[in-house]
Amino acid sequence: MGIVPEGDTKVVCGVTLRRDPAREPCYHIVHLHRELEALHLELDAGSSLRERIYRDLNAEIQTLEIAAQCLVDFPEAPWELRLELARQCWDEVRHAGLLDRHLQELGSWKGEFPIANLDWSVVCMLDSLPARLAVQHRTFEAGSLDLGQVGVEKFGESDDQKERELAALTEAIDADEVAHVRFANEWLKRFAKEDPRTVLQVASAMRWLKQVVEATGGVLDHTVPTNVGDRSLAGFTPREIAETQRLERELAGELERSKQEIADASGGGNEN
Repeated sequence: MGIVPEGDTKVVCGVTLRRDPAREPCYHIVHLHRELEALHLELDAGSSLRERIYRDLNAEIQTLEIAAQCLVDFPEAPWELRLELARQCWDEVRHAGLLDRHLQELGSWKGEFPIANLDWSVVCMLDSLPARLAVQHRTFEAGSLDLGQVGVEKFGESDDQKERELAALTEAIDADEVAHVRFANEWLKRFAKEDPRTVLQVASAMRWLKQVVEATGGVLDHTVPTNVGDRSLAGFTPREIAETQRLERELAGELERSKQEIADASGGGNEN
């Protein structure tokens, strides 16, 4: 991973990652998503909604930065792909602006909540463009399609106007994200056809991602329902979608067993 400039790294949980992108002094930076999740669970309903949108806003900014960094790090990439990445930068700027406006309407401000830039720190350590497309687009952004669907369904049925507006906004953003995931899928297939080393680069990146997730205490796959419709539009095959659903069920089973073990250990499963 020699593409990262010397000194432009940090160590988190024993793993070397790319140093955080620049942020204004008003922002409190944490290194792990689980720190944000712990905070989220402690907030009241109004604050938790703002924190969720706040996190989404920073995710859009990171995605913009990742796409822009790809343009810088891989100037030899095909022009058509560079154009797709440049268009993505424009999309992400627009998304960030929409989310920021919605946050201001809810009374939020810069620096209200901590942020984590783990997506940037992970993806921008990878030294090949196929590896970055596999991790950022096929994994992180595809996962956001699943989460987005849950948000649209949950907030779309709310009695609160601002929550319904968030559902509509999320749906509009996800329409762009489908296109981002789709161009990555298409280019990865093209790269693999032209150069068999692409398969090895992607496999190596996914193994490394798994190691990072395990080291940082995160979860690579989540229990939210797989967004079959959007994943199909984004170029995933029926077999790939079925595998995502299998992993979803597997993880859900593991989480349920863990909850039961905790309950049993604490005496919650005993009858008095």
